[in-house]
Amino acid sequence: MHTPDLTIVIPLDFHRRSWDLYRRVKRFVHTFAGQPVQLIFGCNAAPKFWVNCLQRLIAKHANIQLCLVEAEASSLAKLRNAAIAAVKTPYVLFLDVDIVPDRHLVDLAYQQVIHQPKQIGMFPCLYLSKSGSKLIPKYSAAEFKDHYFDFRRDLILHLAFPSSIVITDIASVHEIGGFDEQFVGHGYEDFDFMLRLFHYKGLIEYSADILVDEPYLAPLMSVGLRAVLAKPFLESLIQPVYFVHQFHKKDKEEGYYKKRDLNKKYFINKYQKLKENEIHFNKLTLLNCFFNHVIEEKNSPKYAVLWAELKGYKFRSLATP
Repeated sequence: MHTPDLTIVIPLDFHRRSWDLYRRVKRFVHTFAGQPVQLIFGCNAAPKFWVNCLQRLIAKHANIQLCLVEAEASSLAKLRNAAIAAVKTPYVLFLDVDIVPDRHLVDLAYQQVIHQPKQIGMFPCLYLSKSGSKLIPKYSAAEFKDHYFDFRRDLILHLAFPSSIVITDIASVHEIGGFDEQFVGHGYEDFDFMLRLFHYKGLIEYSADILVDEPYLAPLMSVGLRAVLAKPFLESLIQPVYFVHQFHKKDKEEGYYKKRDLNKKYFINKYQKLKENEIHFNKLTLLNCFFNHVIEEKNSPKYAVLWAELKGYKFRSLATP
């Protein structure tokens, strides 16, 4: 691996999922220790027990750094900003601790970005099921990607595209002021960051579509906010860099998730003021762009999953553990 000009930034808050997070941090440390790439954890200074464990874990690794922040629980934007302030390389990659660390994928993503004029990339992310996550030692990211295109919903919950896995030049991140720390808890701080970054790069406009917040089954049938963010990066869907997200349980009654509605309200109010026009996507815009500008005459049937999703829950009950 040869990526000396790249830093990976990961936020950590041990107020929730403490033992689970620590195990996933250990995987990152094991994967990147001694490598040319830099790794910075923006970490809440409490609880002290887990912070001390992490400090001991990374003590011997010169390329791995811990930035401690006194922050409100689940203030991921603040944790990322603390790590951003410590970045000394020209490029930065934003990952979540639940992403399965893969040096080969990181290198491929880095090489793509430095060889294109906009100096930015956003990459698809496969969210594994509980059964799929048990197979991480057995399958590579490329094999999980193949399973996704084969509609293996027993192994893969969905494809996140757009995703918050973004690599770009650090100068642009500083120019837009990093992450908005008004977002606390689950949701929207990554959408907000990507919108401002992509706008700064001249890739999108602030349109009324940003205020349309609808989930999708198949990514190419997305509308509104997600379509705006995905459109500049459609070519990412036919290249090899698909990251993998390990399964974890969600308690929707947890305070972290309950803050999503507040974050959404703040997000909507912010972009009501920023929108520059009333342009609207329709559902076929992304699909048409994909055919016309990405695969042209090579519309292989293997890509059908991107616009014709199955309801995966019907298959997961049949999955073997």
